[in-house]
Amino acid sequence: EDKATVSLIYHGSYNYSDKENLQLDALKAILNIKIIERLREKESGVYSPGVDVSYSAEPTATYEAGIYFSCATANVDKLIAAAVDEVNKLKQSGATAEDIQKFKAEEKRQLELQLRENGFWLGYLQSAYNRGKNPSEILAYEKTLDQVSVASTKEAANQYLKSSNFIRLILLPEKK
Repeated sequence: EDKATVSLIYHGSYNYSDKENLQLDALKAILNIKIIERLREKESGVYSPGVDVSYSAEPTATYEAGIYFSCATANVDKLIAAAVDEVNKLKQSGATAEDIQKFKAEEKRQLELQLRENGFWLGYLQSAYNRGKNPSEILAYEKTLDQVSVASTKEAANQYLKSSNFIRLILLPEKK
């Protein structure tokens, strides 16, 4: 099939903390909105692009932010350029207030749902105990969302989406 699979990955060392984790979570959600709007809706080049961000404290603190999509082989370069352009816009201007609001609304909705589930509480309390954290911090999470702003998303994009820590992977179909 004439289809290419593309992975654009930013990675590096990470200062693991709740504050930085929140900023990366916001960056993931906002970049996902922008990538879908640009690659699927504006460029009409992909059906289901995605953005994923992961971070860990152990064994060493690292992060990885990736943009993933499949497309026709003829569109690879154009769509990679569009995705990188969206990253650069975030680095130059930060997220829009509207996109930040979308992120905050979804986070609040998810928290509301999670707080009703015993499984969430079990995992959260175990994690808090293992990390030596105060378990009541979850009750102030909505307030911590105020730390996400246009300036903070711009700063996070510049810190974590550096071209010096960038890997571009393209899987092309076998030539016949």
